[in-house]
Amino acid sequence: MAAVPDGYSQEVSASEKGIGVMAVCEIWDVKGRLDHPIDYAKNPEKTVNPKYTEADLQALGDVMKYATNGEKTEKQFFVTGVNCDPATARDEMMITKGQWQDESEIVCYHGYQSFKKGEVTPEQAHEVGVKLAERMWGDRFQVIVATHLNTDCLHNHFVLNSVSFADGKHYHDNKKNLRLLRKRSDELCREYALSVIEQPSGRKKPYALYQAEKQGLPTRDTVARQAVDEAISKSFTLKDFDRELLKMGYRINFDPNRKYWTIIGKGWQRPKRLYKLGEDYTNDRIVERIKENSYAVRFSQFAKSTKEVKVFRVRGTMKNARKIGGLRGLYLHYCYKLGILPKGRKQDYAKLHYLLKDDLMKMEMIAKETRLLCRCHIDTAEQLLSYKASLTTEMAELTAKRKGLYSLSRKASGEEKEAVKAQISEITGRLNTIRKEVRLCEGIEVRSGVLKEKLQTIRTEEQETKRKELMKNEHRRRSGRTDRPNELGGL
Repeated sequence: MAAVPDGYSQEVSASEKGIGVMAVCEIWDVKGRLDHPIDYAKNPEKTVNPKYTEADLQALGDVMKYATNGEKTEKQFFVTGVNCDPATARDEMMITKGQWQDESEIVCYHGYQSFKKGEVTPEQAHEVGVKLAERMWGDRFQVIVATHLNTDCLHNHFVLNSVSFADGKHYHDNKKNLRLLRKRSDELCREYALSVIEQPSGRKKPYALYQAEKQGLPTRDTVARQAVDEAISKSFTLKDFDRELLKMGYRINFDPNRKYWTIIGKGWQRPKRLYKLGEDYTNDRIVERIKENSYAVRFSQFAKSTKEVKVFRVRGTMKNARKIGGLRGLYLHYCYKLGILPKGRKQDYAKLHYLLKDDLMKMEMIAKETRLLCRCHIDTAEQLLSYKASLTTEMAELTAKRKGLYSLSRKASGEEKEAVKAQISEITGRLNTIRKEVRLCEGIEVRSGVLKEKLQTIRTEEQETKRKELMKNEHRRRSGRTDRPNELGGL
């Protein structure tokens, strides 16, 4: 299964993955510290119910049985421990590991169960999650169940000790157990009259790809769709379709021995089945769309009168104009080729060079790096390293200053304490900005060489294409002359 960052900075929820249509389940292993996934699952900002008053929360306690401790008596959280107390779950799990002398790299497993938007209440979602944990692991493993309410789709998180308290054996995160988890989840959802996925569509969309499409950024799939659509619009036969795609750097496989047609672009490691691009890209649908194109004569509008071009004479020359080079020039030129610059420019991503298509999902980061270079007038690697060093020095100074303010805050009170807190907040904001700029500098160090190589390759290939086109046109011109000698010998 996919690994999750140790910091758990992003919500692993169905709403963000784009799979919150019906109840779904997933689980993956966690390596490192055991307290990170537990703290993430029990996060009060995610598990407290924002819709209920203190009186309502007290009433909910009579309906739902939660494992609570002294720190959670004022508010009711949707957190329950199965075979452990949520307040001491980490220690209890570590005791189990010590008892069975477990030293494996995998410390626990982190899973989730999500529900269709608006279909369940927090109480129902949590109750289903607890029952699922009991049926799946209740006889052998310690589990924390936490219901998160901070997204549109309510979902449960499970933190499962990797070692059984009953026999010391490890839980196996394999396909068989995943199928069993989903089966038992579906059984519970049917008991509660909740939606389930009757016919799963296969592998879910990668998170990065889903986020890019959600933000409207061009991705490999969207660019491929654009290329296929454009090729279909210009085609009357499958041979035309193949030829048009080839012009845009794609090859298509119509092999009759294969059930599905595939497409592959330059630079791709493997082909992609066309039907995975959407319902309009199946074999039959592509043929239908091509047949819809008419062979009839197409009449074009009369050419409009050309507008008068105004000519302005400027005194002086451009000899003394300073050309932007170095890192700034490199990034600005790459942004132009990629279609980021100029602003508002409509770019046909399907016709981009295949090396540029690889960076479409990185457009936002490349734009940020370009803005940093232009804002700070950084043209050389030495200037970049110098700027990065100044940021690192400032970060160390601010960190030390904030540490002193923390000590002062503990001793101060009243208005003085508030003033100190304001300073701490200001320093923290500046530190966040510095860390982002340091990461951008590190990105420029790695990316600049790659961009330079790509632009050189693109320039070479464009020159070669232009040379071939000129030779082709020259051949046509010469073969079309009327005064050439009669090659048939006067016959």
